[in-house]
Amino acid sequence: MQSDGQRHGRVWVFVGALTLLVAGCANASSNKPSAEATVPSRGPATTVDAAQLKTNVPVHAPGVTSSEIKVAAITSKTNNPVGSFGPFVDGVNAYFRMVNDNGGIYGRKLVVSADRDDQFGLNRQTVQQSLAQDNAFATFVATALFTGADLLAQTQQPVFMWNQNPNFAGHPTFYANFPAICFTCGSQYLPYAAKQLHATKVGILAYGIAQQSKDCAQGYKKSFEKYPTAQVAFFDDSLGYEQPVGPQVTQMKQKGVTLILTCVDLQESYTIGKEMQKQGMNAVQQLPYGYNADFMAKNASVMEGDLVSVQFTALENKPRIPEIQKLYKYASEIGVPVGELTAYGWQVADELYTGLAAAGPNFSQAKVVAALNSMTAYDDHGFIEPINWRTGHIDPQTHPEALDPKVCNTWVQVRNGKFVPVYGRPGKPWVCFNRSDPTADHPQFLSFARP
Repeated sequence: MQSDGQRHGRVWVFVGALTLLVAGCANASSNKPSAEATVPSRGPATTVDAAQLKTNVPVHAPGVTSSEIKVAAITSKTNNPVGSFGPFVDGVNAYFRMVNDNGGIYGRKLVVSADRDDQFGLNRQTVQQSLAQDNAFATFVATALFTGADLLAQTQQPVFMWNQNPNFAGHPTFYANFPAICFTCGSQYLPYAAKQLHATKVGILAYGIAQQSKDCAQGYKKSFEKYPTAQVAFFDDSLGYEQPVGPQVTQMKQKGVTLILTCVDLQESYTIGKEMQKQGMNAVQQLPYGYNADFMAKNASVMEGDLVSVQFTALENKPRIPEIQKLYKYASEIGVPVGELTAYGWQVADELYTGLAAAGPNFSQAKVVAALNSMTAYDDHGFIEPINWRTGHIDPQTHPEALDPKVCNTWVQVRNGKFVPVYGRPGKPWVCFNRSDPTADHPQFLSFARP
């Protein structure tokens, strides 16, 4: 399954020294989970029985001992203008705690034995250091600038990452919380949101000094050309980083814009919100980097009513699905808070476990890769949309035929400084559309969760 546009609305923007990064959507597969999958009473789902999971046989692979499977982590912690990505590793460790508390896998514990900081701009050097020193079975990555992608790809080791980088596409040993990104594809999710808000005129803002921001804006524009629930009344993809936005807000107000779609970072969205307040403009922003509960609580009056499209089953949905309950339980056990990055770490840690379980007791890096690449509906128990890893590595911008037939997302809205789920239905938080539908008028409300 491939991603299209910025359906999930996750757009990281780093300009100049910050370089812009945009993450788009993953598309829900219509395929059902394999009939072979089972859910043991303890531990995560697997494709082998409990007895096999306890079988310990000699394995000769990097990072594997008789008692441990060691992995490395590389994240952008320091010098990161939008904050540390370190909580990604917290999510991995929380998941590993769950597995290890339940006896590990194949008589071995899962261990993050090396946790490296690429300091925002030194990813390639950090990857080189890790490959030379860490002897890891797999590498977990949450980075702003994935300049070491080719080096990891050459090793053929499995890599598990938060996919917000164009470098992900084309590497069949890379896995993430959603597949390869199509930055310029249009889809129904934003036109549907405009319709729910009764917004007839939208404005689009993006940075002009980063191509991915411009591509993001084009994807937004294409969505309304394809699904014209509202008119694009204002379009500016030439913003400079931290540029005053008074003139843009003035023009949008004059043109009657009531929904603003941005391809900028959260601080810029805040600046836009402040300027709207100053000018008395009443409009909702769609926040591409907005799933930050602490930020919303501190800036409730500015961000009130704004929308965030979340890349997974939003944590605020009640009742919580079992997988989210486990995340909170084991995050608490290791003393870390639950947030967006923690969730991403948990999700991709489950991918490693799933690949190991499918590979069998005599596992190897190649067997884990082969097992994952045979899966057509991986979904971390409904935490994320089902991913077809047979096609998930293919670049959908050059091979649109790889796109999944469905496009889905979940939504939350800022109300009194808190996130409130919107647009879904009780127990069915995902809002999905058939890609073949020429309108944004026929949403399907789904849950991918399993007991």
